[in-house]
Amino acid sequence: MLNLLELQQLIAVSELGSFSKAAERFFVSTPTITRSMRHVEAAFGATLFNRDKNKVTLNETGRLAVERARHVLQEADAAVAQVQAFDRSLRTISVVSCAPAPLWDLVPRITRLYPGLSTNTRVADLPATEQALRTNACDIAVLPYRPDDQGLRVRHLMDEQLFVCVKRDHALAGRTSVTLDDLNGFNFLLGSDLGFWNDLCRNRLTASKFLVQGDDFALAEVIRQSSLPCFTTDVAVRMRYRNIGDSRVSIPIEDPEVNVSFYLVARNSPKVAKLFG
Repeated sequence: MLNLLELQQLIAVSELGSFSKAAERFFVSTPTITRSMRHVEAAFGATLFNRDKNKVTLNETGRLAVERARHVLQEADAAVAQVQAFDRSLRTISVVSCAPAPLWDLVPRITRLYPGLSTNTRVADLPATEQALRTNACDIAVLPYRPDDQGLRVRHLMDEQLFVCVKRDHALAGRTSVTLDDLNGFNFLLGSDLGFWNDLCRNRLTASKFLVQGDDFALAEVIRQSSLPCFTTDVAVRMRYRNIGDSRVSIPIEDPEVNVSFYLVARNSPKVAKLFG
């Protein structure tokens, strides 16, 4: 029978053009490679090499064997990856959320309910979150609406309202509330992992420009030093997420689309049943 190491050696002979160079790649002797290639020929039941006194080359059948060997090794690698991924999935609860704030409370809750499992989380935009749920690429999704698919388990998770955060001497600082239309045209500091909030802000504030910071610590530092407005939410304020000092005021945004109810959504699986009990 063929074994994967011998198929790797066959490919090396094809790439390097000699048994001796293939032997050097695998840190074995040339006679060892010679025996391996004889065994490969026996397993295929065909002669794969043209042999003369000074040179050994692949014949037409040998070239086909190399092609199929590459395919077998690719399939073997894929099989290993799939088994490893499945094994990890048994020990991991994966969550894809359309916004960061729902994870702040959800992850500790999962840890309490499933002390033997690890939690893998990702913030994504709304289409990517929906796709992860649809393709079973996650155990749980967090969506900003209640889906009507009867095959899903759904529960309300939390509500969140978007605020604009401005310096106390800013033109908007005295307002008790604002709309997105009021904000359109101002430039903003913005984080990079905001999920659907990112698209919402950019799609509604088309006359605004955004200075994006990927690192949360760096963003907090820039916010403390800059006069540019930024965004926060009532949840972030309540949980004291991100220390930006006390030189700013947070003003609620009135538009309905920035007052969001988040829902925990999953396939009907015993694995996550405790979260819906």
